[in-house]
Amino acid sequence: MDHGTLRELAAGAALDDLEPGERASFEAHVRSCDGCRRLATDLDMALGELALIAPSVEPPRSLRDDVMAAIRAPRLTPVAVADGGPAAPVQPRPRLLETQARGLGHAVWTRVALASAAVLAILAVGLGAQVVRLSGEVAAARSELVATQTRIASAQAAMAVVTDPGHRTVNLHAEPVAPTARAIALYLPGTTDAYLMAMDLPPTDAGEVYQLWVADEAGVHPLGTYQYDGEGPFIVPFGVDLGSSAAAMVTLEAAGGSQGEPGPQVVFGEL
Repeated sequence: MDHGTLRELAAGAALDDLEPGERASFEAHVRSCDGCRRLATDLDMALGELALIAPSVEPPRSLRDDVMAAIRAPRLTPVAVADGGPAAPVQPRPRLLETQARGLGHAVWTRVALASAAVLAILAVGLGAQVVRLSGEVAAARSELVATQTRIASAQAAMAVVTDPGHRTVNLHAEPVAPTARAIALYLPGTTDAYLMAMDLPPTDAGEVYQLWVADEAGVHPLGTYQYDGEGPFIVPFGVDLGSSAAAMVTLEAAGGSQGEPGPQVVFGEL
C-alpha cells in the first residue's frame, strides 16, 4: 500500500474496524512513520474524549433479540426445478453471506466515520474558540505587564532625578477636565530627564489617551501619549529638556494623540 492509503487506515484502526491484513500493514507502517503514529495517537485521544462527552443512551430491550433473530433467520432463495415443479428454497452460499456481512460492516464503518468526523469538527471549532479566547487573555496580560514595567521604570527614573540637587519642580494646576488632579513637572535642566508626576487623574476611557505637550518660542509641540487606569500615581516621561521650555501641559485626546491643535487641557503650568 502507498502512504496515502495507509494513512487513511488510521481512523479504522482507532475504531478497531480493520481487516487483519489491513491492521498488520498499518501497525507495521506506524512503527517507521512518525506522522502516521502521531495521527493514530491523536485519534485515540479524540475518541477517548468523545466517549467522555457523549450522552449515555439506553438501547431498547428488544434490540438484542431483534438483531439475533435477524442473524439466525435462514435467507431462502427460490430456484426453479427442471420439470417445472414448485421452486425449492436453498440456502445462500457461504461466500455470499461473507460478502454481504463485509458490505454491512463497511456501511456501518462509513456511518461511524462520518458521525465521528462531524463531532470532531464541532470539537475543533470549540477548541479553536477557546484558543482564541486564551490567546486574547494572554495578549492582554502581556500588554498589562509591559505597561506595569514601563510605569515602574518611569517611577525609578523620576526618583533618581529627585535625588539630584540640581532638579527643579513646577506645579501644574488642574483644569475642569480633572478638577481634583495634583501634578508637577520634575526635570533636570540641560537633560531630557523630565517627568510628569500626577495624582487623582481620572482614568482614560477606551479610545482616549493623555498627551503631553511643551511650549516654547517656536510654538506648542506634541509629545507622547499614554493610557491610564486610574490606579496609583501617573508618572510618565516628557522626553525633552524642559529647561528650554516655557510651559508644559497634559491634554485629553483620541487614541493616537494629536499632532495639531491640542484637545481639552487636563493640567497646565508655566515653567
